[in-house]
Amino acid sequence: MPFSTFQDPADLARAPGALEQLWQRIKPIIEEADQQREYDRLVYLVAASALAAHDEEDLIERVWERYWQR
Repeated sequence: MPFSTFQDPADLARAPGALEQLWQRIKPIIEEADQQREYDRLVYLVAASALAAHDEEDLIERVWERYWQR
C-alpha cells in the first residue's frame, strides 16, 4: 500500500480518511467496469499529495482538483 512509506503519524492518519471521503464522492459517477482502475488511481494521487497537504481537508481539495486534470 502506498501509505506504508509514511513516517509521520499525522500523514498516516489523514491519508486513509481523505481517500475514503474522495472515493465516496467519485465512486457514484464512475462506471462499475472502471471503478477498480479509478480507485487505484485515486490511491496514488492521495499518496503523492499527502506530504504536501496541511490537513485532511487540504489533501482532499488537492486530490479532487488533480483527479479531474486528465
